[in-house]
Amino acid sequence: MNQDLLRDNYLIVRNFLNKDYCKFLANIHHDKQYLLDDDHQVEGSRSKYNSKYALEIQCMELRRISDIIQQPIFPTYSMIRVYKKGNELLEHTDRLACEISVTLHLDGDKHWPIWIETPNGESKSVNLQTGDIMIYLGCIAPHWRNVYKGDWYSQLFFHYVRSQGIFSNCYFDIGNHNIHCSQEDLQKLKKEYSLL
Repeated sequence: MNQDLLRDNYLIVRNFLNKDYCKFLANIHHDKQYLLDDDHQVEGSRSKYNSKYALEIQCMELRRISDIIQQPIFPTYSMIRVYKKGNELLEHTDRLACEISVTLHLDGDKHWPIWIETPNGESKSVNLQTGDIMIYLGCIAPHWRNVYKGDWYSQLFFHYVRSQGIFSNCYFDIGNHNIHCSQEDLQKLKKEYSLL
């Protein structure tokens, strides 16, 4: 597995996706927020589970993500979220289906860092530009965003599991909604990572 990812719990890949296409997707979802759902994690934001645009990118880029992290992976689910002024992403870790998470910045009217905790407990701030991604170990790395000061900000999320990992049965997110890592699962996962 990519040693930088294991060392820091995250990787940044600049210019991962075409900026014009990202802005196109951001504008579609910003203008048609009525087609999105009330988000259950970030009060006041709007989101869509497995939107066709997100699924297309998730599937087309699976091999590329796999090559970057140096592990074969299965897709679980994807999501788009449009944040608004005053939204806050509280510190959390992700459920089993989010072992390998990718957040792609589409567009927004103000910079808004995502924070993530490294294995040694440091809090790191990451600013993504349009088209940039952050790949991160969502189950073991606490991550969050402070209160947003701009008017809108749009992200795509893609989630994967390692095909030979302990959460491989979460492929396609079948029957695994809202199942979070137990302490036992977390210890097993960390042990697996230490052997890679």
